[in-house]
Amino acid sequence: MQKREFQQLIDKYLSGEASDEEIQLLMDLFDSFQTDEDWDERILGVKQQLEDKMLQRLQSAVQQSKKQDQPKVFRLFAYRNIAAAIVVMFISAGVYYSFQHAAKSPLTAQNKTSVKHDVDPGKNRAILTLDNGDKVVLDSARIGTLAKKGNINIKKTKDGQLIYTVESDSNSPENDVVSYNTITTPRGGQYQVILPDGSKVWLNAASSLKFPTAFTGNQRHVELTGEAYFEVSKNPSKPFTVNVNTLNVKVLGTHFNINAYSDEDAIRTTLLEGSVQLTTGTVSNLLKPDQQGIIKGNNIQVVDVDAERSVAWKNGIFEFNRSGIQDIMKQLSRWYDIEVVYTGKMPDDEFVGKIERNAKLSQVLHILELSHVHFKIEDKKIIVSP
Repeated sequence: MQKREFQQLIDKYLSGEASDEEIQLLMDLFDSFQTDEDWDERILGVKQQLEDKMLQRLQSAVQQSKKQDQPKVFRLFAYRNIAAAIVVMFISAGVYYSFQHAAKSPLTAQNKTSVKHDVDPGKNRAILTLDNGDKVVLDSARIGTLAKKGNINIKKTKDGQLIYTVESDSNSPENDVVSYNTITTPRGGQYQVILPDGSKVWLNAASSLKFPTAFTGNQRHVELTGEAYFEVSKNPSKPFTVNVNTLNVKVLGTHFNINAYSDEDAIRTTLLEGSVQLTTGTVSNLLKPDQQGIIKGNNIQVVDVDAERSVAWKNGIFEFNRSGIQDIMKQLSRWYDIEVVYTGKMPDDEFVGKIERNAKLSQVLHILELSHVHFKIEDKKIIVSP
């Protein structure tokens, strides 16, 4: 089939005008690319067009489902054998659709994820450790003032924020003593904190931030484990620095994300706005917007990225960009607070797409299961098999 005919067939499918025979032909063509040596050249010219049109259709479905008060819509592309085939699916009103499998193997009771005990998504949960060692469980703490020391007031809001405010410019000796608090999110938790200078920090699951209750002197310094998104208040006379292991991130006022989980192969700092300086050992690099610094040991690699993808988690979305199943399961493990066990060799599918983080675990796994991976949920454990 010529490229033009292939494009016409895709257009007919996307417009809903394709016959059953044409849909079957399209499915067969995608299947043939998995073994055909020249599939790269033939599909490359239309792949992006196909993705864009499908996303447009899915976005329309999202808006329609919202108008009809239907369940949220999920979107996912799965590339088999490095983009050999494309799977697109969404859930709306409990109905499952699959671009590749619609004409072949619809999701049935026999091949659905095996669920003994489903798992709810994570939520606003965190523990605040004060300088005297006292711990405050924020998800169960009352709304309003939690603690007060000197002119520093610590408040919890109803929408999952912890706010530090300086009530006056008091010069009492007590205010000259810098004390540190630590906010820690468990697996299955997230939280937002507004620091004394007005900087905002969103903590992802299984993360912690140590910070002073007041920024004194000529710098603002915090320490991070896990993942966080920062919106730093501008103050040229008082730089803001984040320490993550051996990495130092220095900014004046900017928006950036740091992913520094211990089970990841690198620390990734992604810049959305402004500029940041990365330093590890004797190596330094300056990031520009839509760049990511990948830190491994004392090496910093800078690559161009779509920075918005790195903060999708903050906006309630899992966003995958050619992610393998193991990478995806790491994110699910943290957010749903579950253990993951693998049996057998996993397929090398790569996923591109979005899934909303407010879904139950079984709903997410139903989507992923279209990629030749199978799951069993047993209490707080997922067993993954090919």
